[in-house]
Amino acid sequence: MKKKEDKKRRVEDKTGSILSIIAPSTKFKGTLSGSDSLLIAGHFKGDIKCDGLVRVDREGRVQGTINSPYVIVEGEINGDIMSAEHVELRAGARVVGNINTVKIVMAEGCIVQGEVQTPREGDKPFVFVEKRKGENQQDNQDKSPSSKATNNSEVKSDSSNEKKPS
Repeated sequence: MKKKEDKKRRVEDKTGSILSIIAPSTKFKGTLSGSDSLLIAGHFKGDIKCDGLVRVDREGRVQGTINSPYVIVEGEINGDIMSAEHVELRAGARVVGNINTVKIVMAEGCIVQGEVQTPREGDKPFVFVEKRKGENQQDNQDKSPSSKATNNSEVKSDSSNEKKPS
């Protein structure tokens, strides 16, 4: 049987205490990198590369890219969240940008304007190859809606050329 300590669902439980803070009345512009967890309660403009947790508090505002394994958003991010293992968007969070993460949790009331990508190991992109008309007609018939429409229009145009009996 697993102990309660093994069931760490919340990001804060996985990462430990926050060691760096940008206070609510602080405005910071530049590049920030480090290995300890970070709390942004003020305004930050620039890129963040952190090996620990990055938490954007309710009053926090970030304009730039966050590259961190763990991200919690309660405030606002205008930029991308990259290479994240776990992202939590809490009620009131607003992200205008793309999110690339393995796991995402979204609370009711959060706003995301951008793409959310959750890649997994071994995933390969789907490649669609359309055959050309000069190839075997039977092989050319495709089950996609666009090819059906094309095939139907070809059939209609052929039937319109036929002579009607008088």
